[in-house]
Amino acid sequence: MKKLGILIYARTSSKRFPRKVIKLINRKKSLIELVYDRVKMKSKNYLVIVNTSINKTDDQIVSLCKQKKIKFFRGSLNNVFDRTIECCKKYKLDSFIRVNADRPFFDYHMMVKMIKIFNKDKFDIITNQLSKKCPKGLACEIAKTKIFYKIHKNILSKSEKEHIFNYFYKKKNKYKIKNYIENYYVKNKTLNLSIDSKKDLKTTETIFKIFKNNFYIDTKTVLNKINSKSL
Repeated sequence: MKKLGILIYARTSSKRFPRKVIKLINRKKSLIELVYDRVKMKSKNYLVIVNTSINKTDDQIVSLCKQKKIKFFRGSLNNVFDRTIECCKKYKLDSFIRVNADRPFFDYHMMVKMIKIFNKDKFDIITNQLSKKCPKGLACEIAKTKIFYKIHKNILSKSEKEHIFNYFYKKKNKYKIKNYIENYYVKNKTLNLSIDSKKDLKTTETIFKIFKNNFYIDTKTVLNKINSKSL
């Protein structure tokens, strides 16, 4: 069995909303802990690792991880591509899933479906990001680590070092990439389910209050509630 890990990318130095990943949701759980728990409930057979930076600003993330006994890795703040490679090497991963820590409604059902396809077929990458049919905040990407190892770091642009899949999407003819989208995503493609501002945080808290702070509520149910205009 190939070793797959799930990397949750987190930093506190967001320009638009600093320290958002450690903000409490309805005074219950920090955002990063919420995302970790949503991922972990369907990932008992996989390593789940918080991927953060060595900058002092991210010491709070590390402290939280230690407190909650969550595995973590620290690397370059700006060169996320390099940080990803070093993390995969340390944990000897053959493949990994990229999850951002500002995604409180991460779709774990979608992730499971994508893992099954990835394990069954010989894709380099399976993603829901190649088209504009995925609501913001529901990104999920799986890749073989070997395609990252083969890229010479000097050829990457600053943007490609930060947004680690962009290089492969630009060179998609060289790689076996599958774009996977559910119909309920297409219907909701204009929605924003990520947390980029304090307003987004309040919206997220409102949604979870409706579900009585059930932080494990599945994504499709949330989308159906939004569509029913009950929010």
